Amino acid sequence: MQALAGLFERCRPSLYATAIGLLGNRADALDAVQDTFVIALMRLAELRHPGAARAWLHTVLRNVCLMRIRQRREIPAAAVELPDVLPGPEEALENHVMREWVWQALDSLSADERLVVMLRHFTRCTSYAAIARVTGTPVGTVRSRLNRARARLADALMATAAGTPMSHASAAAAQRQQWNQFYRVLHERPIPRTYEQLFAPDVDVRDPAGHWHGINAWSAEEREAITVGVRATIVDVLASSDITILEIDFSNPAEWPDHCPPQATFVHRLGDGRTRQLQIHYPAEHPRSD
Repeated sequence: MQALAGLFERCRPSLYATAIGLLGNRADALDAVQDTFVIALMRLAELRHPGAARAWLHTVLRNVCLMRIRQRREIPAAAVELPDVLPGPEEALENHVMREWVWQALDSLSADERLVVMLRHFTRCTSYAAIARVTGTPVGTVRSRLNRARARLADALMATAAGTPMSHASAAAAQRQQWNQFYRVLHERPIPRTYEQLFAPDVDVRDPAGHWHGINAWSAEEREAITVGVRATIVDVLASSDITILEIDFSNPAEWPDHCPPQATFVHRLGDGRTRQLQIHYPAEHPRSD
């Protein structure tokens, strides 16, 4: 890992020059170079030949830049699609170890820093604007938190290199099972008692359209949607020590096709193992119906 950090510093000028050439903006280029370092650390198991590390870093950077251009809608999505490569058993094991290592390092960040990194690198809410909407903070604050988090994450990844990774995969699987069971029960019994195991009694829930305080108020809001036939399906779960992010798809009844947006990101902030704050984000093109 120290060797990778040294290589990155040697490559930083050429990476920055490449990013400037692709993005044409100094601030975006600096962000892309920082993202490249974090992504390279997270995906180190993909580097099969150390002698190819310099070219590999430039490939990571190019993909980061192309995704930024894609988000600006300056090139068609098909132009940045990469081929899928299925790893063999050895590569799969190394990737598993790397993911565990990264999640251990993430837990060393502050809650706010960890949240922006989780959203940026692991969810559908990857743009600064989307992260700002989810967290309820200005875009400038998102940028500064990401910058701090990247620096601290790099240090934390180095510090945890010699340690034994915690079983994040097991924790995430348990969280997913728990939340799947919650929604199965909720669809049948949308009452306050169903929430008591996973939500604090005074849970604070916010989305772009409203604010609810306490289990009774939030269960009443969800009960209305469930009663008319709205159903939630969990498509991904991200879990750290005190933050759980659920990526949820909604299906609406035929008579209420626009009741809920098709997708949402639920950011749960935990205390004593239960949700104390829930922030719900809907994609901008699908605002929540009232």
